[in-house]
Amino acid sequence: MSRLFTLSAAAAALLHLSVSQAALEALDNESLGAVTGQDGISIRADVLAHIGSAAWNDDGGSVSLRNVSIDNGCVKAGDCPNGRGGSLPYGAAQLGLSLPIFGIELPTLQVDVVQNASGKQQLALTLPDLTTINQQLNASGLPAQTIRMRVIGDLYVGAGRLGTLEIRDIQDISGTIKVWGH
Repeated sequence: MSRLFTLSAAAAALLHLSVSQAALEALDNESLGAVTGQDGISIRADVLAHIGSAAWNDDGGSVSLRNVSIDNGCVKAGDCPNGRGGSLPYGAAQLGLSLPIFGIELPTLQVDVVQNASGKQQLALTLPDLTTINQQLNASGLPAQTIRMRVIGDLYVGAGRLGTLEIRDIQDISGTIKVWGH
């Protein structure tokens, strides 16, 4: 009997919750403009990828990057010291910046709607500002922060291999891309 009572009480609670939930309402421009809070979204991307080939072909000629890997570049023990006498393990490239001790948490990409000087709305895509953060850290005698990232692949022109292309460890990056219609 107590089991039946418990199930009935649980069912009644669920019914009450579903009835008491607020409904979603469509907002017009004026109503949406009156809403306050933080706008935009922040995206954090940690990437571990292997790509067979990325190629560009034009009039019979081609340039390609083959056997591409995107990772954190910590392949050998000494590649990525962790500052405590050890090394970071091999894994995904961590494209944002996280320094909890300083209260810094920068996403890979921030997406916001902003207004330019003439009042036109624009979509702003903002990269983490490592350049400013590293200048401030260096001025205080602290080491620069690095986004642990490696992109490596074999560079080909046509069928001929030119060698290996590698990009790693970003310390200076900042920028905003704005997009708007006209």
